[in-house]
Amino acid sequence: MNDSQTKTAMGPAGPLGSQAPRMPPPDGLLGGTIFGPTPAPAAVPPAPRPPLPAAAGEAAPALRLAVKGLKPIERQLLDGLVKVSQRRTPRLEILDDARARQADVVVVDARDPAAMAWAQQRSWLARRAVIWIDGTQAGPGHTLLRRPVQWPILPMVLARALEGGPGTASAAARPAAVAAASPPTPLAAAQSPQVLVVDDSLAVRAHLRSLLEPRGYQVTDADSVDGALERISQRRFDCILMDVLMPGLDGYEGCHRIKERLRGADAVPVVMLTAKTSPFDRIRGKMAGCDAYLTKPVDPQHLGEVLAQQVRSGDRGALRPPVHRH
Repeated sequence: MNDSQTKTAMGPAGPLGSQAPRMPPPDGLLGGTIFGPTPAPAAVPPAPRPPLPAAAGEAAPALRLAVKGLKPIERQLLDGLVKVSQRRTPRLEILDDARARQADVVVVDARDPAAMAWAQQRSWLARRAVIWIDGTQAGPGHTLLRRPVQWPILPMVLARALEGGPGTASAAARPAAVAAASPPTPLAAAQSPQVLVVDDSLAVRAHLRSLLEPRGYQVTDADSVDGALERISQRRFDCILMDVLMPGLDGYEGCHRIKERLRGADAVPVVMLTAKTSPFDRIRGKMAGCDAYLTKPVDPQHLGEVLAQQVRSGDRGALRPPVHRH
């Protein structure tokens, strides 16, 4: 059956012969390109699917929101956006008050007295990514958002809130003027930071090496997540540059596994390198635990600034006992 025949066979209630009602298209305000295009129909009409597919394994990763306040119409629009997101990765999930502390981002209506009273009693908000709607001031790493809220760009707002949240490099002042005023100075060999570059492209690895070694970084590379996990079990690194799209395990999963394995004093910053630039790609990186996000092609000066922020102080390049896999 060709495309024209497929379109002819589709009716308001779905494929002919199907009793399940067809899901209506998402509202123009909530749908569109924010969560990606709707998949094209298959050549053969597919079997009816439930609105939320039941996964045999784990549920799709969720970006957890705690929301306090908002006008009724705003809550309706937000609820609609959450429903649209359920077929995407990551999906949005709104937590109840009992689980609010587990939220990745907290949204507070600064014009709502009850919401503000709730926020004032939660000291842990200082360590979370918080969006204050119609707020007049915000703490370090928090985001101010004015009404009317542009709900279609909420994913972008969430991505920026996560990137600039407390504890991230972008929350601190960046000495960009100083960095731009003078060329990078190579570091002494004994102090050279150890950087692991993970990318399946030999050309990309060679290019990054050519940018980093003149600046005094010692570079080790790997062409896969498995290779990266092997490297970190043998040597201590000060920063990892991780590509997203790779055969086998992708960079998101690689970042997650590295963060799970190296904690506390052994923790290492991970900078994601990717050509994917949508807000939800950035959110996925943040959910995996990445510390910064660079878009390909990498700007050399920006790369230098990000590494200067991320590379930790202390003994560098020291060998340590292998970390056993679990």
